[in-house]
Amino acid sequence: MHRHADDLRDRDRALATEWLLADGAGGYASSTVLLCPTRRYHGLWVPALRPPVGRHVVLSHIDERLVTGEGEAWLSTTEYVGGFYPDGSPVAQTFDTEPPGGAGVILVSEALGVTVARTVRLAPEGGGVRIAYAVRAEGQWTLDLGPMLALRSMHHLARKHEAFRMEPLQDAPGWRVLSEGLPGVFLWAETFSREPQAMPAGTCEVAACVAPDWYEGVLARVERDRGFDFLEDLVAPGRWTVRGTGPGTVGLACSFAPPGPATPSPPRERREISIPSGTPDSARDALSVLLRAADAFLVCRRVDGRDRRTVIAGYPWFADWGRDAMIALPGLAIDTGRLADAGAVLEAFASASADGLIPNRFGEETGRAEYNTVDASLWYLQAMAALAEADGDADLIRERLWPVAREIVERYAGGTRFGIHADADGLILAGDEGTQLTWMDARTSDGRPVTPRHGKAVEIQALWVSGLALVADLAERLGDEPPAPCALRDRARDAFEQLFWNEAAGCLVDCIGPDGSPDASIRPNQIFAVGLPHAPIRGDRAKAVIHTVRERLLTPRGLRTLDPADPAYRGTYRGGPDERDTAYHQGTVWPWLLGSYVDAAFAVECRECARGEAAQVLHGLLAVLDEAGLGHIGEVYDGDPPHRPGGCIAQAWSVAAAIHIRRMLEDTGGVP
Repeated sequence: MHRHADDLRDRDRALATEWLLADGAGGYASSTVLLCPTRRYHGLWVPALRPPVGRHVVLSHIDERLVTGEGEAWLSTTEYVGGFYPDGSPVAQTFDTEPPGGAGVILVSEALGVTVARTVRLAPEGGGVRIAYAVRAEGQWTLDLGPMLALRSMHHLARKHEAFRMEPLQDAPGWRVLSEGLPGVFLWAETFSREPQAMPAGTCEVAACVAPDWYEGVLARVERDRGFDFLEDLVAPGRWTVRGTGPGTVGLACSFAPPGPATPSPPRERREISIPSGTPDSARDALSVLLRAADAFLVCRRVDGRDRRTVIAGYPWFADWGRDAMIALPGLAIDTGRLADAGAVLEAFASASADGLIPNRFGEETGRAEYNTVDASLWYLQAMAALAEADGDADLIRERLWPVAREIVERYAGGTRFGIHADADGLILAGDEGTQLTWMDARTSDGRPVTPRHGKAVEIQALWVSGLALVADLAERLGDEPPAPCALRDRARDAFEQLFWNEAAGCLVDCIGPDGSPDASIRPNQIFAVGLPHAPIRGDRAKAVIHTVRERLLTPRGLRTLDPADPAYRGTYRGGPDERDTAYHQGTVWPWLLGSYVDAAFAVECRECARGEAAQVLHGLLAVLDEAGLGHIGEVYDGDPPHRPGGCIAQAWSVAAAIHIRRMLEDTGGVP
């Protein structure tokens, strides 16, 4: 994920290119390649106080000035309401993410004959951040460094206030900062006699002064463009003065713990996807980056002092959502051989189930489970079956996961919350005019659903028919009697084909309303009726569905959520909250849907045809790893070319889809 000087000195382009490091507990570091924040969510240290939620931007960025006998130069970049000061983009040279297995990003600047490389690395599990400054110089130099602190929830910008206190540290050059709502924040500097890459030793000393100062009117340009508050005030407890002669390295640290040695990252279970000899280096690197990206989403959730595993839906602002976790889990953990993680995530959500419902999400502030979803439980059945098929922990499946699967089927058939129940035809009815229970859940600011899909949504029926068959198969594997509702499968499948087939359009309708009226909008949800195991549509109709989706909805970045010929189509995902929400599922492209699209192709096309299309789809996804969110695949993209990215820069189910497609290619005859 390399950026050259030309990329960095094009300031607007550099400020639109972001990176992310995750700490395994929901916390992260993220900024632009100039280390200049453009979002309220950007920061060099954003820990989760109640893993994986309660995230606070503690350290925003660092004000950096280089002084030599030739003069002074600013290395850092900060945008204020009145413009840039300082502007370090003219002296930026390169930006790199560390190779897979590393855990940092490196920005190199050159000014006054001196080269300064900053490496940002996170300690695991919320342990803090360290920024190493490696200086290459012939003579004397001074770095003047000011840590700029936000000390606030990641969702809210900071304003100048007096509710904090700063104390100098006794055994290290730095400060302890006390602020309401946070543990004490320690910041300190440490010098090294030798730079990590075996640079010749030089001399280097550092001092810190307590000189609190506010930086007012710092501008977050992306928030401005998104229609949110975009100005904040940042505070520096003081400044570090680092003086050196010749090469030297100084490390800056920010943590809730006092100064101490860095904690090494623990090894993480992973089965590497094999990369055959002869694979081009670019493809090899991209696949390795995908696996590293997957690690960012598998994190711990701390419940009553116990750590459980969960899945962050997307960075920087999503927490763990049940639907997203169940959809992403096969790609993130099962296809990568992390079966213990997959089982632990399923167990965590199963333990929070109620009335046959897997939680939709956990409240960011309260941590309480919210159950407003009809599909999370059905995706749970898919993920559990995938784990069993991969020979996951049999005891865990039998004792902890299987009872919840039985309850899901029984409660969906007999009735549970939000009007979810099986109709006389065996299909699932759910919701009313005021609920949004499917993944197309955007609302306008007045609470109005943008794409109301209450009644019988097409993907819910496909998941239900498929789930009944998977549960029956698993019951046989476990030597248990299948739940009684499994007998509904044939009736539901027959009703599905009769109700949902749209002969005029050659595809499936998207939803059947409670009054029996069909919504014939051409949307991607119909692909699940072909791609899921035991899907309800096969043969010529299945091929017709794929043809329609390919012709109307397929792009190199994912599937559009609505046919461009539809009057309601919105081709760009831009503007304020209401503008974006009305476009979210009205044409905006979602990469995660490509996983099921490829599954559908393999289900009905000849193997070589499906492999060729899968390879092309994967190529389109790998191409975005070097775009807006370096090393990641974003949440959404514009429906219109050139399909610009929007939403979260790193989305779990987007990355999972790419890994799954890669695995499908390997399992069907080797990687092309």
